[in-house]
Amino acid sequence: MNLDDLLAEAAALLQAGDLAAAEVCAQKAVALDSRNGAGWCLLGQVLRQAGDLGAAALAYGEAAELDPSHVACRTALGNIFRNMALPEIAIHWHGEALALQPDSLILNLNHLFVLPIVATSAQQIEELRQRCLDGLWQLVKRQQDLYFGDDAMSHHPFYLIYHNRDDRAALEAYGGLLSQHLQFIEPKQQAARPPAQRRRIGFLSGFLFSHSNSRAFEGLIRHLDRRQFEVVVIHLPSSRQDDVRDRIDAGSDQAVVLAESFEGAALQLDNLDLDLLFFTDIGMHPAVTMLACHRSAPVQVTGWGVPQTSGLATIDYYISGELVEKPDSDVQYSETLVRLPGLPCCYLSENLEPATHGRDYFFLPEEVPLFGCLQSFSKLHPDFDAILEQIAQRVPEAWFVFVEAEVTSYTQIFLDRIAVSAPTLAERLILLSRMERQEFISLAACLDVLLDPPYFGSGVTLYETIHTGTPIVSLEGDFLRSRFVAGAYRQMGLERAPVAQDFDDYSDWAVTLIRDPEGLAALRSQISEQALLCLYDRQDVVTAFGAFAIEAIAKASGEQGLSPA
Repeated sequence: MNLDDLLAEAAALLQAGDLAAAEVCAQKAVALDSRNGAGWCLLGQVLRQAGDLGAAALAYGEAAELDPSHVACRTALGNIFRNMALPEIAIHWHGEALALQPDSLILNLNHLFVLPIVATSAQQIEELRQRCLDGLWQLVKRQQDLYFGDDAMSHHPFYLIYHNRDDRAALEAYGGLLSQHLQFIEPKQQAARPPAQRRRIGFLSGFLFSHSNSRAFEGLIRHLDRRQFEVVVIHLPSSRQDDVRDRIDAGSDQAVVLAESFEGAALQLDNLDLDLLFFTDIGMHPAVTMLACHRSAPVQVTGWGVPQTSGLATIDYYISGELVEKPDSDVQYSETLVRLPGLPCCYLSENLEPATHGRDYFFLPEEVPLFGCLQSFSKLHPDFDAILEQIAQRVPEAWFVFVEAEVTSYTQIFLDRIAVSAPTLAERLILLSRMERQEFISLAACLDVLLDPPYFGSGVTLYETIHTGTPIVSLEGDFLRSRFVAGAYRQMGLERAPVAQDFDDYSDWAVTLIRDPEGLAALRSQISEQALLCLYDRQDVVTAFGAFAIEAIAKASGEQGLSPA
């Protein structure tokens, strides 16, 4: 088989999702001609999709060396090193791509939005954050001179969310830059829908499969009143097909898979004749962010799946809850803030997993106090290290359980950081391998106290674990992303909830709970009982969202001169 045939077969196998066969084919191609940049680039693409980031970087590096004008492989290298939490190297490669096309909006944004996924220090966050924001304001000044092009778009502003700042202005500036270039498709004028006809609501996500996003929204999708609404679930072409996706599709009135291209996907959305389009996870996938810049329905909303404002003028409402927003939180959102009753989630109790494994299963010590922090390392801001160290010093007999990251470098960066910033903790840290969700629930139940990271705490993980009764110490902040645990305790009616006011109070709560075994046992029982009674299958949330949808659609129809619902 000649080189062209090998490359064609490898590309076809990659498209079909057969990564193992695609890698074999691409390896044969580079062995046949090691000076062919296309072969190395294709091999890098296969390896990246397979999750072998280090090997993918080597392959793309070969392609970059062979072809100094290859923008795409330099962008891929930038994204790979960003995903490996090596921002300085990522900036270098995105800079090389930008040097080849300095007026590309996307390449400029890729170069700027290299933020620490797992930070080495608070100083690193500040430096990279300031570099990003300074560059963003400069782009706004020269936006008329930029073009959009077809360059690969990275996950731009998402990691700002971990910095405990109000990023509304930055996100609005970012959204304005994108929208200026993505509003070139004229939305189809929607005809008036007869008042008796059901309203069409679409839920667009890149993650409606076995993923936390599906568990966050499945209850709402399933239980919306079908006498009032037709429900359309909309998947990206990259969305995984599995039993959860099949179940969600079967429970909807229509399931749609979008086209690969932005233009094709936007036209598909226009032709669905939706009255309301819910983008559940703007910022988690570039394609969703781009589509959210386009007006495909009279009413477009987002919500707590990504707990910060979208900043997009095309998103009308942000769906949140009255127990997780401050009275003055409206100013944090470019959208109109909608406060549903309680928490903004109808989490289905049928999705709960029982705790079936004890400490012995995880090789955890039986007779010692165990704290656990089971959130991703990206949520563990360096400011949290001082709290962890203080708790470790105050409870010298306790051990601390963490779960390793999927990307090896994330774990190593965290371990290297706390070796310096929290040495007492580092000496009593237990690091467990990644596990299935049912095992994760069992692990949470094995622990005495869970430590919720300040600034960005539990969301879906709260629903997954709190029925086990393990108390979660949390620090309630100013933003939605740090208020879910406290809101859940309020909904449960917990009188003495372990919600801290500041860092010292957080440490006090953790120490008090672990030092009082009888009180801890009573609290565990109360939390488990009240969680099962108060947090799951919340039809009132679904009903309130339906009422909001009817009102918002009617208002939009009236503004357009159409008959209100």
